[in-house]
Amino acid sequence: MCAAPSLPKNMSVRVAQNDASRLRVFRFRHSVLVDELHGNPPGRDDTNKVVREALDDTSTILYLGSEHEIMGTVRLSYALVTPVPPNLYEAYQLKSFDDYADSDLSMTSAWAVAERWRNSPALAILLGAAFKMCLERNILFDFSNCAPAQLNLFQRLGYRRYGPNFSDDSGLRVPLVMLLNDIRHLKLVKSPLFRIASNFESSSDTAVWFSRRFPESNRATAIASMSEDEFWVYMTQQLHEDPSASIPLLKGMSDNDAKRFIAASTVISCEAEETVINQGELGNEMFVILSGEVEVRAGGVDGRPIANFGRGDIFGEVAYVSEVERSATVVALTGIEILVVTQSMLKKMTKTMPEAACQVLFNLSVILCDRLSHSTETLTIENDVTDSVDVGGNGEDRAPHAVT
Repeated sequence: MCAAPSLPKNMSVRVAQNDASRLRVFRFRHSVLVDELHGNPPGRDDTNKVVREALDDTSTILYLGSEHEIMGTVRLSYALVTPVPPNLYEAYQLKSFDDYADSDLSMTSAWAVAERWRNSPALAILLGAAFKMCLERNILFDFSNCAPAQLNLFQRLGYRRYGPNFSDDSGLRVPLVMLLNDIRHLKLVKSPLFRIASNFESSSDTAVWFSRRFPESNRATAIASMSEDEFWVYMTQQLHEDPSASIPLLKGMSDNDAKRFIAASTVISCEAEETVINQGELGNEMFVILSGEVEVRAGGVDGRPIANFGRGDIFGEVAYVSEVERSATVVALTGIEILVVTQSMLKKMTKTMPEAACQVLFNLSVILCDRLSHSTETLTIENDVTDSVDVGGNGEDRAPHAVT
């Protein structure tokens, strides 16, 4: 849980312009995304130890580092040159942007940061470099997506949520868009990109158009911009009582510590039937339900229901603690709003709020023990029923309630 070392003075953002430098980036992606994070990214090639997609052939590939080390990388694709893949065209709702030309659009993707630099500004520096390149080409909208655990970072930079989430092989993804010439929004969210944008011409035209086309985005922006006290009031309204009383994770914490902890979290919305967690995927975040209900299923989206959770309940806590594969699938039964609590939050808390961090870990252990006790009791009852009833020897699994 040590802090990342300071970035070296000789580091810089570079463009991989020749075959040798691009190959270095493709190998770096594999080392981070596959070898380290055990992911299954598009373009994975284990034989050659690279991650390379067709998009790379016509995109600008940036990397942060030196001649001897790559700290991180990101890919910038201009829609005028690189067609957006069909799955992302739909996920980003690009048909709704038909009022604008391809030359107005770009897409940022394929980022990867080495573990040593993951808690440093490395990714923000890379995204800032891509932001400046887009401004220089008069790009109006840059599209991206992220995991729920990364949402705070992207929103602080100035990206906005504006549509339904989607899922891919890496799990739940949140579609995002940056309005590059909306300097007012960048100032509102205190984006580090504001200073870069100040050197370019700004306009409110795209912001007005966007607000009318995607009015729901205004609510997401308002939530992301709330102070600690404002967010606490919002949480109280959603839970219909004091969050400390509703969320077991906050038990025993002072009001100030609970407010700081909650304010560092992220709120996302999911529609009914949307998959929040896929069985078998890796994850390091857990979720607190603010409104609505989810169903836990064994064996995938169409699997057997094994538990339901509602307002105030927590799920995903095992992977949060141990970074193991998710043991079940979680699907929204209704429209839901959930609080995302990331592992990086807890790591920061151990330095800035050590007593509160210890309390969170203690509360988590109590929650896990309660669920283990419930699962053991359920299994015992089911075994007793099985022993007393002739089930015909069909060998059907009778799993206890899963903890994801």
